[in-house]
Amino acid sequence: MFLSPMIQLFFVKPSIKPFVKLKAWLPILLVTLCLPLTSQANAVDNKKLSAQAETFQKGLDAAHNGQLDSALTTWEGLNKSGDLIPELKRALENNIAVILIKQKKYAEAKKRLDEALQADAQVSTTLANLNQLYAYDAQQAYQRIFKETPVNSPQGKWLYFDIKQAHLPTNNVIIDAENADAVRVVKNRLEQWRQAWSAQDVAGYLSFYDEKAFIPKDGMSFNTWKKSRYRNLQKPKFIKVFLDKIQITPISSTMVRTRVYQRYHSDRFKDDVYKVLLWQKHDGQWKIVQEVVMYNGH
Repeated sequence: MFLSPMIQLFFVKPSIKPFVKLKAWLPILLVTLCLPLTSQANAVDNKKLSAQAETFQKGLDAAHNGQLDSALTTWEGLNKSGDLIPELKRALENNIAVILIKQKKYAEAKKRLDEALQADAQVSTTLANLNQLYAYDAQQAYQRIFKETPVNSPQGKWLYFDIKQAHLPTNNVIIDAENADAVRVVKNRLEQWRQAWSAQDVAGYLSFYDEKAFIPKDGMSFNTWKKSRYRNLQKPKFIKVFLDKIQITPISSTMVRTRVYQRYHSDRFKDDVYKVLLWQKHDGQWKIVQEVVMYNGH
């Protein structure tokens, strides 16, 4: 049975209510924003940000009125204009993805949401949207085997852009050089995780997961999931895990996303899938806080 898929539309909730009155508030907001800015260059930047915010709002109004093609044209044009601060870039990528979701262009939407992750902050809602798409793929794959598995179509959650919360310059821009150490450490942790799994070292394997932050699928409690992993690692006579096509993407100074092509082989089961692991740094340790299996390579 096919149910209409649901992905939440992303909003960065504005501090001004109603948001549709943002245009009228822009002069006041810009005065507040410009207080610490004294140079002519910064004044120009704020003028540009004001115009970008108005264009963004125009697209959002069109989207809320069901004029998706008009909203897409407006947002695509703004997105290609360049010189966008991360908050605005993230909002644009997310909302363009929502339109693509509503048009059932899921592959394109996933690409947009992946790009939105590069902008940092507001990551949880963006990840929720992306993971619903991954879940949709998984549901489709499982339905071929288990006919009663429902397939929930994504819906998407809008993202607002609040000029009052924007920062010039921003510290959220990710620079590879600054994240080189995190990438190196996470890459090593990923390999150690693979080795522990292959060696059927249950305690070692589980040590890579954050007991407080990791949320197992299907609402399972961490302890229940932990017991199931003990069974899954101990029962096979052997386990071989290989990781290829490794992609490591810093999301923030304390969060890194890895995407791998995972080949699993045991005497009981064999499976090749793409997998996303979200790593978070806490108390100096990088641990897994989210694990998502992707099918069809998406």
